[in-house]
Amino acid sequence: MPETQDTALPNEERLRAAIGPRADYYLRHWRKMDAKGKTYDWNWAACFANLYWLAFRKMWLALVLFILANVAIALLGMAIPMVNRYGLVLMILLTFVTGGYGNHLYRRQIEKLAASDTPAEQLGKKGGTSPIALIVSLVLTVALAAVTVKPMLQQIHAERAARLRSS
Repeated sequence: MPETQDTALPNEERLRAAIGPRADYYLRHWRKMDAKGKTYDWNWAACFANLYWLAFRKMWLALVLFILANVAIALLGMAIPMVNRYGLVLMILLTFVTGGYGNHLYRRQIEKLAASDTPAEQLGKKGGTSPIALIVSLVLTVALAAVTVKPMLQQIHAERAARLRSS
């Protein structure tokens, strides 16, 4: 698809430095958003790997808010059983929010960084990506899943043993 917007964004070199890998992708999408006057644009990684994408892109505030929203939905579902029916739907809707507005949120963060007094050579360190944050978030997810699954497996084992004893 040919590029319809060839005009550079303000501070484009600083934006590139702050984005790091995939700067062309984000700058191209931001130009298209500007041309269409939109604040939303689809990002598949932000939708399906939202927590990991937020961590990888160092979007700490959005990451914390995303986690808190998921925890709130889960707690609300535990407190009010009727809401529990819709908890999964609400969590799925959150993924669509990150997918639809992820590029916009990321743009706001990067533009703020690029407009700051941060020296150009430091922009990549403050912005850019964090493979370590990605790995840590993956490890924490696996650990949380293991901690969550273990009691469930123990309960299943105990129920099976009780059934066998009663037979």
